[in-house]
Amino acid sequence: MAPTVAILHELSTAIIQAPGKHGLLPAATSRATAELAAETTYSRSPDWDRPLADVQSLGGIVLLAAADYGRSFAVLFEGTHAPVYGHLAVARAALEACVVAAWLNEPAIEVPERIKRGLRELVYSAHEEIRLNIDRAAAKHRKSKWKEVAQSFGWAVTEKDRLPVVDGVGRPSVPDGINKLLVDSAAANIGRAQWSYLSGVLHVTWYALRQAVETPVESPVGPPLAAVGTDSRSVYAQAVCVIRALRVAANRRMTFMGWADPEWPELCKRVEAHEGVLIRFGVLGG
Repeated sequence: MAPTVAILHELSTAIIQAPGKHGLLPAATSRATAELAAETTYSRSPDWDRPLADVQSLGGIVLLAAADYGRSFAVLFEGTHAPVYGHLAVARAALEACVVAAWLNEPAIEVPERIKRGLRELVYSAHEEIRLNIDRAAAKHRKSKWKEVAQSFGWAVTEKDRLPVVDGVGRPSVPDGINKLLVDSAAANIGRAQWSYLSGVLHVTWYALRQAVETPVESPVGPPLAAVGTDSRSVYAQAVCVIRALRVAANRRMTFMGWADPEWPELCKRVEAHEGVLIRFGVLGG
């Protein structure tokens, strides 16, 4: 796992350090800068006077979370004892964050669509605070405010499966999003399989947990004993999913912000090459 740990650290560090490296501002010729130039057209002062800057910041924070999860995945394999289930919970968090980050930072969407996506996240945040009873009165006020902002754009806020939708725009399906990040094929089912399995681990369901139970061995003094451990091929499979999703999601942000300097594509080449190594080990066993 040492090379995988190293590549995850390198990728995560590059993502985390990118804003500071580029002065916390998008490049002058970037899509992000062009959007900021039109900021006043879409301002809804005093309630939301910097919609595009705020959505860009939100996209950066979500990608930061994804990179931090990726780094945490690597750290779990730096000790003398490999995790049995912990890395799977972290992988699930990383993949969901990558899906949302890729969605918020998608370069080639129109400004109204980007604002809808960001506004949807703000409504959703207040919605969750209300549901969890976190400062309920203030959260209700925030949700009402964001709904009023949406109305000022002429957009209705509705709910689908109890989740907010702004003018028909909701979060992408996480399984579908994982699929697109990993293979970009609607016919593939890897996103659904990954999400179901990792969610099963997180919710401690037996079908998911039992995959770490090795074949029982006969005991001379009693019933058969079952060992619990981490299979190397399973780890390689999870690692390549986390690495690839993080690379693709981050590349959207780098493209959108104009931060894809010569060092970034070179790093992506090394990361992609390592993905190939992990796939060979996972499928062929070496």
